[in-house]
Amino acid sequence: MAIEDTSPPTKDLTADDLDIAIAHWHIDSWGGAEYLITKLAEAIGESTVYTVGEPEPGNDNPYGDIVFYDVTTDLPEWTTGMRKRLGRPGEYSLWEDVDWRTYGSPDVLITSGSTPRAVITPDTTLHLNYCHSPPRWFYDLYHDRKSSLFGRLARPAVRYLRTRDSAIDDRVDHYLANSPVIARRLWKFYKRDAEVVYPPVELDRYEDQGDEGFYFHLGRLDVEKGIEAIVAAFEELDKRIVFAGGEGDAGVVDRIRAADNMEYAGFVSEDEKYDLLGRCRAVVFNGRNEDFGIVPIEANASGKSCLARNDGFPGLFVETGQNGFLHDGSAASIRSAVGQQEQEGMSADPTTFVDRFSMSTFETQLSESITTAYRSFQAAFTVE
Repeated sequence: MAIEDTSPPTKDLTADDLDIAIAHWHIDSWGGAEYLITKLAEAIGESTVYTVGEPEPGNDNPYGDIVFYDVTTDLPEWTTGMRKRLGRPGEYSLWEDVDWRTYGSPDVLITSGSTPRAVITPDTTLHLNYCHSPPRWFYDLYHDRKSSLFGRLARPAVRYLRTRDSAIDDRVDHYLANSPVIARRLWKFYKRDAEVVYPPVELDRYEDQGDEGFYFHLGRLDVEKGIEAIVAAFEELDKRIVFAGGEGDAGVVDRIRAADNMEYAGFVSEDEKYDLLGRCRAVVFNGRNEDFGIVPIEANASGKSCLARNDGFPGLFVETGQNGFLHDGSAASIRSAVGQQEQEGMSADPTTFVDRFSMSTFETQLSESITTAYRSFQAAFTVE
């Protein structure tokens, strides 16, 4: 008896011909990863993203009309309670229990984040993972965190979870990475090749509205965003800086509010963000070894220089004197970068550096990547 092949024919195949599903790890807050997966879903015409748990905070998706669906509602309640309380570590086993045949046995499943890689797909389904980074607390930031009290207590669990994370890697058929930095980490920690597909930026929403003389920091006031060094730098400068974003974990809000030249705007709307970017002199960015970091791109799209830390993707993106200035993350180096900005300015139009991040480029590359990967997946198992 012949086995019926129900997969789409690969000749002249496009992404529009494929049944595609999207899974994204639990939403802690609306951030860059949620923006990316919303735009990815829009690009391929999908209206639903499957996730674990209820999106938090409980407001609507600020990035589009894509709905996030909680897959745990389709699992027995007695199996989910404890694992939900464990947070991200518990998600590996939650995703493992999701039967994708419940959602139509897609031709392609695109997972976003580390934990959904644990899914066990039908053997006819191509599993693509869009990687924002291998879990940083397991790998590249392990030595930065292991000496804290929490780090010492968590070491046995981290070692187990690192092994767990590595064990599920074989379930991913093909990786997409959000930058060359992440492609390098995927090779370093998993020995997997990856195709770089830059996250999209809605470039036409940014506008240079002139230079009102203030510097701007956009993002949560977190330790890993290097916020303490920025505050220390501007405490010794006579230049004004505005901070926009959540209060974070660095505990610097009182220092900012106590300074005459610093202002904390808190969490701002998208329209307020575009306005501040458009009116500032330059953006200060100090995230540590950032996977991608959309803020430098947003700065350049607004016609503004970015003073970026010289590591991670921003260190590759910013060309000194062209579209910004680089610093080493210390307060002294940030002050030096501000001095360069004041004395030298930029010798190029920063908006010319961002075309590769356009929505149209993302849509075209994503469609080609899915189609090429699916053709290879099918061809490997074609009976001649």
